[in-house]
Parts: sequence; C-alpha cells; structure tokens
Amino acid sequence: MSSRILVVDDERDVQNFLSRLLQDNGYEVVTADDGVAAMTAVEEHRPALILLDLQMPRNTGTDFFRRVRNHKEHGKIPIIVVSAQAGRNVAVSKDVPVLNKPVDEVKLIQEVERALAASRAS
Repeated sequence: MSSRILVVDDERDVQNFLSRLLQDNGYEVVTADDGVAAMTAVEEHRPALILLDLQMPRNTGTDFFRRVRNHKEHGKIPIIVVSAQAGRNVAVSKDVPVLNKPVDEVKLIQEVERALAASRAS
C-alpha cells in the first residue's frame, strides 16, 4: 500500500505539479488549498506526510503547522515545507525540512522518502 501525502498549497499549478510528481513515484495524494481545508483533510484522510506551503489565505501555513504540531493525534505527522516565502526557516521548527520553490524534483522525493522512513522507524 502506498503512503498518502497531503499537499497544501493555494496555487493550483503547484498542487498539480507536486501531485503528479508524487503519484509518478507511487504515492497517493490528497490536496488542500489553505490551512482550514488542510485540517479537514488531515482529519478525514490521515496522511502519512504533509507538504506545506506557508503563505496561503484563510489560516496560513504557519498557523496550520502549529495547529497540527499541537494536536494530540496528528502531532507526529512529518511535515516538509515547500515555499518561496522569505524567512520561512524561522516560521517552523528547525527539524522540519524546508525546500525552495521552484522545487528540485529529486531533492523533494529524497526528502519525502527520508521523512517517511524516519516516521516508520519511530
């Protein structure tokens, strides 16, 4: 069974690109346009990993990140930030990988595989 990944980004082109890349590498993908929809998706789909943009309407990625991290059930879901936002490294925990947009496809898949392997091991 493939791992389910939640892609949270308000840009439809980015969502489509990341979804296609992940699906081509054997992952199941769920998408959300903002932090509110993303929290609903976490509750409904229980993703193994979240790819998160930080700058979005209705509940920013930073707010969503904090909400998930403080959630009793979902706090351990690995998160990878994919953002073009300046200062993004200070917006999230130091243990969270941060990738620049436009994303390097090989590096993204490597980070996804690493995060999922670490999650399974814990």
